[in-house]
Amino acid sequence: MIIVTDADMRAFGKKLAQDLKQSDWVAINGPLGAGKTVLCAGILAGLGFAGEVASPSYAIVHSYEPPDVSIAVAHVDLYRLDNVDELDELGLADERSDRITLVEWAERFGPAYVVPSHIIDIVPQADGSRILTLKMDENDTRT
Repeated sequence: MIIVTDADMRAFGKKLAQDLKQSDWVAINGPLGAGKTVLCAGILAGLGFAGEVASPSYAIVHSYEPPDVSIAVAHVDLYRLDNVDELDELGLADERSDRITLVEWAERFGPAYVVPSHIIDIVPQADGSRILTLKMDENDTRT
């Protein structure tokens, strides 16, 4: 899929949100400035969040809870983490069943930590557009 503007990225996120359920892990990969946080903002908007969404680069995790969203969400940014041990300290795997987890920079640790239900790769193009590829877990039975 070709994404031309940030508005397109948010719209895709809102649409994707309708397919997400508790326990989903969404791995979002792409370089700095690719639109990962914009995509997360769209997903959160699709789940009912009306506020501003900031990158959790320094906090590592931003949590969104009902009633602000229809399903609890952990928005995670792995950019500043150096190893998997730091992920364990956050306890993210323990929370898998009760929330949607959006993981920016997921490629830093690969699927060794948690196998994501969705993998989104964002590749910026020379003209400013982005190519977005969505892959779902082959064992997912959603239609």
